[in-house]
Amino acid sequence: MDDKNKSATSASDLRRDIRVPIDDEVTIEIAPQNIVGPDKNVSAQGVYFTTTASVRVNVRIAGQSASVPGELVRVESMGDGTIGIAVRFRQ
Repeated sequence: MDDKNKSATSASDLRRDIRVPIDDEVTIEIAPQNIVGPDKNVSAQGVYFTTTASVRVNVRIAGQSASVPGELVRVESMGDGTIGIAVRFRQ
């Protein structure tokens, strides 16, 4: 089969769990910890580095009775002054 006829696999096809839209406020509490890793680059405006450390958080979704432990897995600029934050639940 040539590349033109291969079906593309989207990221949503690779997800293990179904995602459900919500319209509630989400709060994360970041556990106090030091995160250490090698410097990749630095400028007067900031620093970029990598780490193997787990960034542990607690997630509370409005209307839920308890917070859920999680791990911060991604933070990205949405380009409009907001940021997207992804947390993997640790239960």
